[in-house]
Amino acid sequence: MPRYKWIFPALPVFIATLFVTTQAALSWHDEGHYYAAVAAVKSMPEDVPAFFREGSASVGHGALDPDVFKNPGLAQLNHCESPEHYLDVEMLEGKELPPLRYDYIKMCVAMGVDPTRAGTLPYSITEWTQRLTMAFAEHRNDPDNPHARAKCLVFAGILSHYAADLHMPLHTSIHWDGRAQEGERYVRTGIHNKIDALPTKLPYNELFAEPLPTALSSPDVFTFTLDELAKSHAQVQRVYELEPMLPEWSDMTPLQGEVREFTIQRERNAAAFTADLFLSAWRNSADISTPNWLDRKLFDENFDPAVIPQQPGQ
Repeated sequence: MPRYKWIFPALPVFIATLFVTTQAALSWHDEGHYYAAVAAVKSMPEDVPAFFREGSASVGHGALDPDVFKNPGLAQLNHCESPEHYLDVEMLEGKELPPLRYDYIKMCVAMGVDPTRAGTLPYSITEWTQRLTMAFAEHRNDPDNPHARAKCLVFAGILSHYAADLHMPLHTSIHWDGRAQEGERYVRTGIHNKIDALPTKLPYNELFAEPLPTALSSPDVFTFTLDELAKSHAQVQRVYELEPMLPEWSDMTPLQGEVREFTIQRERNAAAFTADLFLSAWRNSADISTPNWLDRKLFDENFDPAVIPQQPGQ
């Protein structure tokens, strides 16, 4: 579903444009997401569990999934998933975002803004960080449980995708594929796909030749995410300054000059922020209690299908 209202002169143009829109909705090509996820895991400090620090391949695998979910053949999932990848700051007219998703939706409705057009990216980042926090809390309770460890790696992979999306500046703006015009018409230039493809044109070792900064943790992930959103949105103008220098997405010539510097900066910022979220989830999990009715061992280790399970307190 396009993010803007269009004027179509003919049905064939509509079909061709819809196809391009689906392609351009991808954010960072798969290399960019994989690289940022792997670098984030590899930068984790020693207090993070070893299984996680050694799980970069699994996290990198999962980092691609949110774009895989956006499949036109899965209509309900595609409809739900697409807004999770962006937030068009200008549509919100400077209003402060409430911490809770459905309060945000109410705010959009009151403004006459369709939240599926404005996007929900800060909420997907915060909510997936909190899912990872709970998974880490379960791991603390039962460090040898392989299912809890697997869940941590899967959740981290999905979280890393949205964290990287935040660092593609065009995912923060109505000017997501060209400068939006007044009225109904929107002029696209293909810049979105060119920016998405930039990390594919440099090897991982060049992007991460230097170690990432020491990861930081925050007890308030939502506010932390909004601060990072503002920094990324401030780069939109820089993206358009670089537009004349951008190679076509299919041109695999290694990047040079200002475009190379921009790509390294964005990819490293994405990885560093992802690392901060991973560390926040781990350290915040120390203060999270799992439900008192939850007894994973009953099913994971001692399940007997012929016996009625003993209930808590019995």
